[in-house]
Amino acid sequence: MKKWQKVLLIVVSVILALAILFTGIFIYLRVKGHDELFDSELKMLVPDTVNAEVQDDGEYVYYNGHTYQYNPDITSLLFLGIDKKNFEDENAQGTGGQADVIVMMALNTKEHTMSMIAVPRDTITEVALYSPSGRYSGMKNMQVCMAYAYGDGKTSSCENMVSSVRRIFYNVPIKTYYALDLDGVAALNDSVGGVDVVSPETVDKFEKGTGYHLEGRDAEYFVRKRDQEQVDASMKRLERQQIYAKGFMSAMMSAIKKDASSAIRIFNESAPYSCTNLNASKVSYLASELVAGGSLETSMMTVPGTIGYENDLVSYTIDEGKFFEQFLNVYYKRLN
Repeated sequence: MKKWQKVLLIVVSVILALAILFTGIFIYLRVKGHDELFDSELKMLVPDTVNAEVQDDGEYVYYNGHTYQYNPDITSLLFLGIDKKNFEDENAQGTGGQADVIVMMALNTKEHTMSMIAVPRDTITEVALYSPSGRYSGMKNMQVCMAYAYGDGKTSSCENMVSSVRRIFYNVPIKTYYALDLDGVAALNDSVGGVDVVSPETVDKFEKGTGYHLEGRDAEYFVRKRDQEQVDASMKRLERQQIYAKGFMSAMMSAIKKDASSAIRIFNESAPYSCTNLNASKVSYLASELVAGGSLETSMMTVPGTIGYENDLVSYTIDEGKFFEQFLNVYYKRLN
């Protein structure tokens, strides 16, 4: 064999070896990501106020004369927007910050649909309290946003939020959480090339019915500003946050379709401003599923309820009847 043929053979062999290696790594990450996002952990807890019969820990639910089966193709991701400038360890009970944005993302990887369910920050639920040393000190009914405060301002705060939101969602598994601080909004926004929105109200520099391409700090202002004098200020802000979330998902999907590696890049660019148990294997699996699906049909909804006052604070009380039906429509398949 001539020298140039030997060199060519070596080059081709190396290329093939690298291709096999990278393919193997991708397959490994994808399988690992699936295992981390889906499991058999299911133990539904339905309150007495909901007239439903639960069997096999929630595998089946009988409600209003119909039978429902849990959809195993759905994984839940809890997104949190934290009212802090950076993630730092805290040493005082109740000072870990608050979750101003709480969105449950129910992703159906088989049908390529996502239901984004916004939870009003003032929703009243049971929150676990912890001492500065991390010792459990009981449960208390309060605004769900406060669950984040009872932790270290990072991982344990996120885990406490997951526990509180799971109580609201009848103990449905939440495999992934992603918390973003205030500085991270601009970074995440710009990582997808900016986000297009139409403002549903006039607030600060934004006018009702006007379209904007948000870049930098304008994204933070859009999702954060609210009129403190209005009792429904949080709900109006929530509407803006939902509009922004849908716009961001659209921009992110466009970026990933152009370049699948964008998912990892976006994740890395937001890493300094986030606290999450999302990792490379989960991102690889989700990105591959989203790209394979061609498009992601996204629906927006809010946990139904009413605004009121409790102990001189704004409170949001869930309408359990309406919410349970909404929950079933997202997480279950109706069999009859």
